[in-house]
Amino acid sequence: MSDQSSTADEAVAGAVDDIVERHPWLEQVFQLGWVAKALVYGLMGFTAIQIARQTAASDEASPEGSVAVVAEASFGRPLLGVLTVGLLLYFVWRLVSVAVIRGNGLDEWAHRVGYAFSGIFYLLLAYTAGKAAFTGVDPEESNTVESLSKSVMEVTAGRTMVGLAGLVTIGVGGFFVVHKGLQRSFTDDLISVRSEPSHNEPKRAALVVAGVVGWIGRGVVTALVGFFVVRAAVRFDPNEARGFDQSLRQAAESGLGTALVVVCAVGLIAYGVFCLVSHRFRTLEE
Repeated sequence: MSDQSSTADEAVAGAVDDIVERHPWLEQVFQLGWVAKALVYGLMGFTAIQIARQTAASDEASPEGSVAVVAEASFGRPLLGVLTVGLLLYFVWRLVSVAVIRGNGLDEWAHRVGYAFSGIFYLLLAYTAGKAAFTGVDPEESNTVESLSKSVMEVTAGRTMVGLAGLVTIGVGGFFVVHKGLQRSFTDDLISVRSEPSHNEPKRAALVVAGVVGWIGRGVVTALVGFFVVRAAVRFDPNEARGFDQSLRQAAESGLGTALVVVCAVGLIAYGVFCLVSHRFRTLEE
């Protein structure tokens, strides 16, 4: 069985190598998706800083809010067109990631599911950006999490389903903080980058630090969303559910919460920087 698995792995690796060798431009095209992702999270972080300072009246600290910020800028629609292409390429990247995973263990299936959901999320975001770019219609500012929670709560066992979804979201946030951030597992996907910053040259060491801070910040924000979803289920009130933006605004209403939002903002900006810099250390072979 192991010999068959090894043969399959070699076949997949050989197929990917052959594609890259025949179409070397594909690598640069796929990497553009990480640049687009960097822009989205960077804008989310800057908006979160405004929320912490209580100065954000309209911008959303969410992926959709980032699209809205780009749409309002000079040359916003052409930039949204580029962003759409980048996000679509990132979606394709995730599909490829799912396709090349071998094995049927828990870890392999967890990565398949994670990559699939990630791909779907960025595909929807690409649709939002593309619609704004080609029609001029600004992204709708709606609490998708709240709307979805309300719909689910209306069905039988919906309250339980919402509660479980919130717990899973908290778990994903914890996974980001511990496995991706503190344990620095993200370095496994980067070429010639070691998990210990001191074992790298300055440029790669800075990349590792940005990755740690970024993944921790992203994890805290994700867990915060999960907390409000669970609270909505406990109180049986879908209005208590919060997305990225509303979770940060709710937390910023207290002094301690403001500090938490600042931490999240710094983490989101760091994650954006990590995505921007790390695209040079990613290859289709890896």
